[in-house]
Amino acid sequence: MKKRPTVAAVVPAAGSADRMKGIGKILTPINGLPLIGYSLRALEACMWVDEIVVAARDGDILPIASLCRDLGLKKVSRVLRGGATRALTVLKAVIETQADIIAIHDGARPCLSTKLCEAVIRAAIEHGAAVPGLTLTDTVKVSGNGIVTGSADRSALVAVQTPQCFESALIKGALAKALRDGLAVTDDSAAVEALPYPVHIVPGEVRNIKVTTPDDLIVAEAFLRDAI
Repeated sequence: MKKRPTVAAVVPAAGSADRMKGIGKILTPINGLPLIGYSLRALEACMWVDEIVVAARDGDILPIASLCRDLGLKKVSRVLRGGATRALTVLKAVIETQADIIAIHDGARPCLSTKLCEAVIRAAIEHGAAVPGLTLTDTVKVSGNGIVTGSADRSALVAVQTPQCFESALIKGALAKALRDGLAVTDDSAAVEALPYPVHIVPGEVRNIKVTTPDDLIVAEAFLRDAI
């Protein structure tokens, strides 16, 4: 029987949270548990995840490490200092693991389901690179100087989520190249696309939102309360 690849989940949590109006996003409590605790707990519960590495801001490293102990998370192997950019933060975490597959999940996406986590990991094992995505329901306009200049083809657009999963050597090389080339990437798949390398899309979940504003906290709290 073929042995399944090992999987490490990397959790970038070193962002500045500029849109949170002064709220420290990652450790903000939701229903009594810090925001990042939900992401970590979901990854811990995923049977396909063998190891978890967290990359955080300096001031959050000790609180997150303490949270992992309090929650009894056995898979968290390291909480380290992130970098100045997303690409650098993820690369610093990725090089700390020898796993075959890397699953990169935002610390600010607390509503991750085990079902979605497993589906994206399986797709990455099969295709080398996979991300969850949602088709858009709103009409999307193109604008310039505050004026509508056209309409985008909604059928060709996808709102991408995390976890984004890749073969280890692929994502390490892609991120290193993106940093060397000065490529500004807002998600990890962009670095892989730039190689270029095809990224497979798995159906995402509406509840798998990213908390970027105070209003998002309210929505996430409702989703998580409903899941209890």
